[in-house]
Amino acid sequence: MEMSKTAIAALLFILMILGVNVVMYGIVRGVMRGGKDDPLLKMMKAMNPAQKKKDDEMEELRRTVDELNKGKEKTNGDSDK
Repeated sequence: MEMSKTAIAALLFILMILGVNVVMYGIVRGVMRGGKDDPLLKMMKAMNPAQKKKDDEMEELRRTVDELNKGKEKTNGDSDK
């Protein structure tokens, strides 16, 4: 009786370890799968939420500069004609 409880506990422990390994494999495979970004950059972005805020601020700044440049090009083009 004592041996069967030990065997069941060992089997459950092994199954738990295998389950965790399968989950971790799935996570790593999902991160490493294709996309535009480098997988290591994806991981770094996921681990640093403050970086996302900085990226959003920089993207907003880029859009604003682009809009200002487009407005400047339109006014320069009108004065040449």
